[in-house]
Amino acid sequence: MIPGSNPGGRIHNVIEMFENYFMDAVKGYYRHLAIIESQDPLEKINSLIDDYLKVNKKPRVIYGFHPWLDNSKDRMKELKKRFENFLDIDYSNSEKYLGQSADLVILDAMDDFRPNYIARFVDMTKGGGIAIIYSDNILEGKLYKKSLTRYGVVKDLFEARFIELAKRYRGIIFFQGNDRITFTPYSSNETHKPYKKIPKSPKVSMELHELCLSSDQNKVLEESLFIMNLGKRVLVITAARGRGKSASIGLFLSYLMSEGNFGSIIVTSPTYYSSQEIFKFIIRGLEALNVKYKVITSRDGKIMKISTRDSRVKWVSPDLAKNEEGDLIVIDEAAAMGIEFLDYIVRSWDKVILVTTIHGYEGSGKAFLKYVDKLKGKVLLKNIKMDYPIRYAKGDPIEKFLFDVFLLDAEPHEVEYNGKLKIVEVPQEELFRDDDLLKSVYGILVTAHYRNSPDDLMLLGDMAFQKVIVGYSSENPVAVCQVVYEGGLTDKQIWDISNGLKNEGHLIPHRLIKYMRALDFGKLKGWRIMRIAVSPENQGKGIGSRVIEEVIKMAKGVDWIGSSFVADYSVLRFWIKNGFLPVYLSSIKNEELNGYSVIVIKALSERTKEFVVKLSSLLKDKLLRTSHQVYYNLNPQLIVLLLRNTYSERIEGEVPDLYVDKIKAYTEGKVPYNVIAEAAHFLVTKHFLELKADLSIEAEASLVARVLQGKSWYHAGLMLGLSSREVEDNVKQSLGVLLETYT
Repeated sequence: MIPGSNPGGRIHNVIEMFENYFMDAVKGYYRHLAIIESQDPLEKINSLIDDYLKVNKKPRVIYGFHPWLDNSKDRMKELKKRFENFLDIDYSNSEKYLGQSADLVILDAMDDFRPNYIARFVDMTKGGGIAIIYSDNILEGKLYKKSLTRYGVVKDLFEARFIELAKRYRGIIFFQGNDRITFTPYSSNETHKPYKKIPKSPKVSMELHELCLSSDQNKVLEESLFIMNLGKRVLVITAARGRGKSASIGLFLSYLMSEGNFGSIIVTSPTYYSSQEIFKFIIRGLEALNVKYKVITSRDGKIMKISTRDSRVKWVSPDLAKNEEGDLIVIDEAAAMGIEFLDYIVRSWDKVILVTTIHGYEGSGKAFLKYVDKLKGKVLLKNIKMDYPIRYAKGDPIEKFLFDVFLLDAEPHEVEYNGKLKIVEVPQEELFRDDDLLKSVYGILVTAHYRNSPDDLMLLGDMAFQKVIVGYSSENPVAVCQVVYEGGLTDKQIWDISNGLKNEGHLIPHRLIKYMRALDFGKLKGWRIMRIAVSPENQGKGIGSRVIEEVIKMAKGVDWIGSSFVADYSVLRFWIKNGFLPVYLSSIKNEELNGYSVIVIKALSERTKEFVVKLSSLLKDKLLRTSHQVYYNLNPQLIVLLLRNTYSERIEGEVPDLYVDKIKAYTEGKVPYNVIAEAAHFLVTKHFLELKADLSIEAEASLVARVLQGKSWYHAGLMLGLSSREVEDNVKQSLGVLLETYT
């Protein structure tokens, strides 16, 4: 409570006390967060703004809302009248504004109380500023919450924990109703402002060092020179959100361009908006250095390419970046790109800069850090870590609140598996009642191989039609399995899905009905294993398989158990090992997840078995016919795994004598591959339909890359980590084995 305040008093009398606290926040460069839950929130917002304007007369304001909902624009316009510098942002487009900041950030939560939006917008608030979230009722009538609601049933566990922590943490002003206020002040004595620390004899231009806002940024400028030395090198920049990683690299790239050392630089990221700060700071750096430059923008104003006399930097999507050539490649938000992609880039480029967030609302970088550790023994690598925030002070209370309320840095207890595993279902209520247990369970999910977001925590707490199954060793969680109930759809629901209408919460039936046209599959009841994860130190010990065995035993009256995930070789192999078969592979890459979604199913009823046979054989047929087009960029080893573990409902005819003669001529070195390409395609297709020959995974992957995907020897080698000669040798030898087997 506010010291000396009367919780039953009038709001405006109490608010007058906040001016001094706002002044102290400016002094200490820390932030406040106000949460207003009231039927008439605008009165309280205006009172808070009155007090804040005494401290900052002309603040920059960012306002987040859904402009298409009733009355939302009216509320926005009512507040906009008070300010000169006011930017309103549609929540749905907010990713475009990553890197923006403001003194006052206002979130309209009348229609949506969504964790992803809250984390993203509050993070835009600068030190000395205030973020305001206002709603009539946090629990009811919210869009994201509706997506978690099924048959009118939903829980409030996430919101209850959010409110409890908000009332407990310092620096947060919580208004409930007309007369209840909770607030415990923070102090400028507890913060440390960022400061620049320019080296006495910097190697990078002084003008660029002057643009830095923290000593960490100065450090990045100097230590990034590592990438310019001879030989294959990887530079890694890691930090939590808001440390100025992208800005630092942008300034460093402007230095490289001014020196003309790297003629062609590629920048890639999960989406363009992830790396827009890099381009902004390239321009800022070039201007500080008085270097002339040209900018090429897209139709919607994105900076796509910056050129100087001797150098150019351009943004390229991840898929295209694989086939680009240049002197240096920069991957922003690298942890979100997937290890397979990063490994391909590191193999094919001599100079690589990886920039990524560790502990942020984009997800965890734990899998990325493990990958970096493995790289250290293979290439010359330097890892620069940034600690100081630049948007606000170190020790900021709101950063601490966001990390804790969204469990952004949740860590599981390190437990050595003793061979004994107790697997039980943990009710959601118990999970959210015990914060240590919640942190440990969620920490296992975060530190595994999944990309997480604050929304995931709300789903874990509020969605009713799910099970949370935990594996314990020595009384501590070592494994977590999150199961969602799906299927059992009505004819109307199936019709809606088949005609393109959404049906939230039934992911596997939705994909199989809409894209595979398996309409009757929707009537079957299933469990989708949304997530299964084992603590990092206990992976590879059979714990995940033990958990799945237990889940199968629990599944009474269920037709199928399945899972959907981004196609990854090791993950797919895990599911296949546990008796699940692939039935679906998306035709379009999920740009957000940087991969293709695959669905695997284990049939628990005879009716489901019929579907699995049919769907998996259709998947095999699609892979054989379209790998050169639809799945050109898919890992060849992954395609092999799919082809080896799907049914065949058609058999290729006898190999024509002409094809036999052509392939023999190729294996004997008499003709080049292109002469016999159609014959090789026929024979390789026959092999994967019949699977009678015993070839190694490397041999089959070489066949897939060259014959089915149509890659050049060079690009096939890059995908497989082999030389062009090794790939061709594999193809020649394998075609010889296939001739012996199938003719």
